[in-house]
Amino acid sequence: MSLLDNIRERVDLKLLTTFGVGGLAERYVAVSEPEELIGAVTLAQERGWPHQIIAGGSNVVFADQTYPGLIIHYLNPEAKIALPNFEGPTLNLQKGLSLDLVPQTIVVESGALLSSLINQAMAASLGGLEAISGIPGTVGGAIVGNAGAYGQSISDYLTRVEIFDPVGGGVRWLTKAECQFTYRDSVFKQETGKNLIILRAEFGLPTGDGEVLKQKSQEIIATRNKKYPLGLKCPGSFFKNVLVKNISRTTLDKIDQSKIIDGKIPAGYLLESVGAKGQRVGGVYIASDHGNLLINDGTATYQDVITLATQLKKLVQDKFGI
Repeated sequence: MSLLDNIRERVDLKLLTTFGVGGLAERYVAVSEPEELIGAVTLAQERGWPHQIIAGGSNVVFADQTYPGLIIHYLNPEAKIALPNFEGPTLNLQKGLSLDLVPQTIVVESGALLSSLINQAMAASLGGLEAISGIPGTVGGAIVGNAGAYGQSISDYLTRVEIFDPVGGGVRWLTKAECQFTYRDSVFKQETGKNLIILRAEFGLPTGDGEVLKQKSQEIIATRNKKYPLGLKCPGSFFKNVLVKNISRTTLDKIDQSKIIDGKIPAGYLLESVGAKGQRVGGVYIASDHGNLLINDGTATYQDVITLATQLKKLVQDKFGI
């Protein structure tokens, strides 16, 4: 079947995100391979359709009205992950040792689930990703936002990214430096790179003890599940933490220094300081035990989210100047 044959109309966008917010898509198509993704984007351009690409849907809030174009849903739970060939001398690893001097190259399609990449890497005794276990979504989405947790980011061991440039033309590889990774940011979120589409990613991962890596991963997932119970309609933590280097001395003097972690002021601390817990607008509310957790009670609209987020930002700005 052609891509045109697979296009559906008036699809409910709420069902495609973890937040469960949004209206309809005028057109929708699901693709699972990088080549299909390129084809869908090219088709939209040829037809003059506005288009947006989504993947795991864990960091998305759709507008309430119908999207007047094509939503391209790129997701492949069975995406190919090219692991290294360990034929040859057996790696003699001490328990828990990570040999950073022997990085192993792996390549993964961007539509793969992040959890699948992490699990397969650990099964091959490769570390560097275990601390971001439990983060939902796909590899491509994680790279766009430079996802991270517990002092580790997906960009730490990333070496290059294969992209499709529908404006500049063709498929090419970007180096890690060209991706311009910073805290929860990358070139793919900037004006200069927002049209670039990630197809594949290459990592150079250190070898380690698979059982130790797996244990750390399980502990982190257990911690995350306490913060974000399964089935909760939310995007995880809503606001980014604040980098200390970006705030003034006057503002820093207002911050409880014991709350600063790895050079970051937790957004949850700032929000809780202004009484965010329990606040509600329409169908979206703040958790009673987590100031940075916005939850949809099942009736939330895009406007509810924007209104509450704006109110929270003003409260923090008025108190802390952030």
